[in-house]
Amino acid sequence: MQLLIDLATMAVMFPGGIPATDLSLVRGDKIPLRVTLLDEGAPVTPSGSRPALAVKTALGDETLVLAATNLEPVDDALGPAYVGSLSVNTTQLIAAMNSAASIDLIGEVVLIAGDGSQRTSSLIRVTVRQDILPADVIPPEDVLADWSELVADALAAQLPAALKEAGVELEAATGQSTLSSGDAADTWTIVGGYAFTWGDEILAGHLPDSCRLKSISTVYFFTDPALNQYCLRIWKLVDGVYSLIGTSAYVSNLSSGQTATWVFTPGVTLQRGDVIIIQVCEGAEMTPYALGMHAVLTPSVPGRGLVTEVANPPAVNGTMAPLMTVVVDYDDGITLGGVELATARQLDSLGRDVRQSSATAEAAARTAGQSAAAASTAASDAATSATSAANSATAVQQALEAIPEVDASGNMTLAGGLTAAGAINANGGINVPLAVGAPTNESGVNRLYAAGLAAVTDAFSVRCYPLPANCSSSNGTVFKTDKEPNSLYFNVPPNSSFTVKCGLVTNARPMHNYSSIRGWVAPVRLPAVSAKFTARFGQMTTVARMGRDRDAFTLVPDQAAGGYRIGEIIDITFDHVRDADAGGYHIRVREIYYSNAEQKWKMKTTQALAPETSSNTGYPVCVYAVVYEQYQDGGYDTEDRGALWLLHGGNSSRGCVKIATVKGVHCFESIYPFSGYYLDMENTNSWALAGAFLPATMHLHCNNVNPAYYGFSSMESNIIVSEAVEDFVDPEAETTTED
Repeated sequence: MQLLIDLATMAVMFPGGIPATDLSLVRGDKIPLRVTLLDEGAPVTPSGSRPALAVKTALGDETLVLAATNLEPVDDALGPAYVGSLSVNTTQLIAAMNSAASIDLIGEVVLIAGDGSQRTSSLIRVTVRQDILPADVIPPEDVLADWSELVADALAAQLPAALKEAGVELEAATGQSTLSSGDAADTWTIVGGYAFTWGDEILAGHLPDSCRLKSISTVYFFTDPALNQYCLRIWKLVDGVYSLIGTSAYVSNLSSGQTATWVFTPGVTLQRGDVIIIQVCEGAEMTPYALGMHAVLTPSVPGRGLVTEVANPPAVNGTMAPLMTVVVDYDDGITLGGVELATARQLDSLGRDVRQSSATAEAAARTAGQSAAAASTAASDAATSATSAANSATAVQQALEAIPEVDASGNMTLAGGLTAAGAINANGGINVPLAVGAPTNESGVNRLYAAGLAAVTDAFSVRCYPLPANCSSSNGTVFKTDKEPNSLYFNVPPNSSFTVKCGLVTNARPMHNYSSIRGWVAPVRLPAVSAKFTARFGQMTTVARMGRDRDAFTLVPDQAAGGYRIGEIIDITFDHVRDADAGGYHIRVREIYYSNAEQKWKMKTTQALAPETSSNTGYPVCVYAVVYEQYQDGGYDTEDRGALWLLHGGNSSRGCVKIATVKGVHCFESIYPFSGYYLDMENTNSWALAGAFLPATMHLHCNNVNPAYYGFSSMESNIIVSEAVEDFVDPEAETTTED
């Protein structure tokens, strides 16, 4: 738990500036505690002073039920603070709670100075929940050791003895059942497949509604031994189409009169009434194969018997059934008084249900036996494919019919009577509701609303201007003219590389320590040379290095400095030479930030490509603004809460291009989060060039939402090509720092 205390007001806050008015604790917890003292927004540890957390039952009560008093000062990656722990299981708390489910207490942070004087913070309501059983209701250890036995005995004791004597006891019944098809006929018949309904009366024995088929054993006869490998496949009729639901393990080298056992692992799930086909196949190609099979003579039942060809619906011929022994696993069942609830009587009724449902049974498909004709297999496959194609065509046609038609003028009518006109506007295809009584046919009403939104936008914008005292150049001059009193100019000497710094100032300083700034727009006027734009946003200490080449870092974090590391450095490099193969101009964005989770500095490199629409749209001379916006406060270790855009002119339809997503910064600082930027340029020409520093704009949030972010993102063209994150390594060391 982390608490922030403003030394000026003694207000208690959570990280992010949220007032700490309530705490919710659970008895038995031991909570790490971190208290940070803020002096004008900066963390401090005053010499001789220590904070403590005191919790009592009432404001005038001197007895503490919870306390954290031995907080030790530290200065780590999060800055200076006091750390310790709070135990939520004291003797005083137990006495105060008694057996109540929860208790409401009063807490405050006490700042104890070296001379013993005390200052108290604003009050905090502390709720402690009882998640520990009182000692007088905790069961003995021997009971806890076998709680399930205690519950079982209690339930058994509540069952009337009369019911037990009557044999009414519920017990789980699990295991396997073996099903048999009865006596075989004297003759055998060539069978390649057999269609029937699961639950048919030819299988006698225990059969619950749901089971898992484990194996099928059949007796086969041959004129010549079957020397290949064979498997048994099970097909199930689903929505008029047979689907493969199980394939057995292979059985090899069958001899005449041998019993073949087809094993299914882990088992094929079947329900009572499923219409299925069992089919013998040969080899890895799964070719349908006919084997001589002992038959069981049964009365003629539609939907049961030989399968001579695949068609939909099938026309079953034959009145025989194979001699089979089937093993199934059944799921947990119930016995009542020692009698299984699923019995042979249930099986018999199931068989009658199947015989009466001839319409469903007659939908059983047929597969070709090899003895019928080799051509029947191809015919059956073609019929299945044709049926599938017909079903697919029907589905496509239905989908097309469901799409609203658009006429030549761009109008369409949707289901429910909604008509959308080709020209969508406030009173065209869609009516935008206005205030009650407003004349919707007057455009002046819409203009009034638009003007109001523009006024709100202006109110949430803060203008900042170049300050000559904070502007400098490593090689060249920065000067002011009367043409644009709020701008500064600089010269780019011929055949030179140099850095200029633009320092910004505003007279509309955000109130208190918590910055409301969520983004900025920095207009630039760059010459047609290779250039780099570097800025810091948020609170961190940086090292400035001017007059280096564009691949070097103009700003790097001062890794030796303490304090907050909740900002980031934005480094944008423009290439003014068009890449003909790629079809545009390369832009590189390097974002440097601190990862609290990894306790190290990281760098995200984003490559973007600005496509050119004509020779009149060159980079970076066409760029007139760099835009940074994040949709809300960045917090700690958040991902992609912001973005970078470029606004540019020239003969291009893409006036707002997105060049990178950025982590976003935690907007807690007592200084301007955006106070200026640096420009690095390489002028390879033999003549001097000129550039300018123009007034910039910072955008405030509204209820922690930044409208400007959504405005730019709605107009963007994303030109990001690639992203990569790596550890940041400072290639050199300097001592020049910028706070």
